[in-house]
Amino acid sequence: MFQYVSLYRQNAAGQHGKVIGFTILQFILCVFLPMAVIFGAMMLPLLLTLGDASGETVGVTMGITAFILIIVFFLVMIFIIYPIMVGMLRYFASAYKGVDFTFGDAYKVFKNGNYSKLIKIALLIFVINMALSMVIGFMVNLLMTVVLIPLMPLGLLLEDPNAAMTGTSIALIATAVVLFFVVVIVSYIPYIILYIYSAVVFMVYIDQPKIPTVDKLKIGWDVLFKSDASMVKLFFSNLILYILLTVVMFGIMIVAVILSMFLGDIQALIPVIFIVAMIISVIASIWITYLIIGSIVAYYFVGRDSLDNKNEMIHENTEPAYNNENPDLQ
Repeated sequence: MFQYVSLYRQNAAGQHGKVIGFTILQFILCVFLPMAVIFGAMMLPLLLTLGDASGETVGVTMGITAFILIIVFFLVMIFIIYPIMVGMLRYFASAYKGVDFTFGDAYKVFKNGNYSKLIKIALLIFVINMALSMVIGFMVNLLMTVVLIPLMPLGLLLEDPNAAMTGTSIALIATAVVLFFVVVIVSYIPYIILYIYSAVVFMVYIDQPKIPTVDKLKIGWDVLFKSDASMVKLFFSNLILYILLTVVMFGIMIVAVILSMFLGDIQALIPVIFIVAMIISVIASIWITYLIIGSIVAYYFVGRDSLDNKNEMIHENTEPAYNNENPDLQ
């Protein structure tokens, strides 16, 4: 089940810390820092309160400033931050292939005329993701309505202030909880598939940045559904990891709440408990996300190699269907 997770961990042994460290540093520089700057800039109109400006003037100024900065951040996200995040896949790919890499490798997406092609893919993936999100949102709302149906009789049972929890009401609550959990898992599925496909397409870009966008999408599709790599194993391993991440995050918060209740008399410890819980949650989230991305990278290389082998068997005197332009990733 976790074949590609194990494969990535084995091939990238010795470089896990380097990949995670570079990735975290890039997120700080390219995501958190710009967000902090923009949020701080949104607060600048509050300086007008130090003068004679009216509250209405301050409010309008803040609204206009926030609107402009949100647009600026959106453009920066699409044209700068998103390409760098794609470039960070080079860390994973290099670690998997056992070659050395530097922090600046993530910025190679801006070189050699490859940038415009990456923007095309990024915008296309963004549009597909938005359209899919709208459809999924509608379906999830519909399923949530179905989940809430069993709770309707419970509301009637508890209208009486003196009503107590009965076996029927407990069963209704349990049913609703189970259905809710099922809906959450089901809603993950299309996002996981799209996430895997997007990551594979971006891996194609890293290997062959100059081929047409349509060819990148086609090769990504072939790696997912026509190669010898098992999409089923990758999908279920990622699904389990996503569920595990959800359970871990939920469990950590529950433990923190319970500890804070038992230690309620020691108020000073409560913030410490939640800070520790948050740190553990962040560490668990980083590690599980790292394994998910690593497994996709391993899956990609296995699928790519199998496609080349198939093509060589069919056309012995022709070039491989997948002609890698980066010798260091072969």
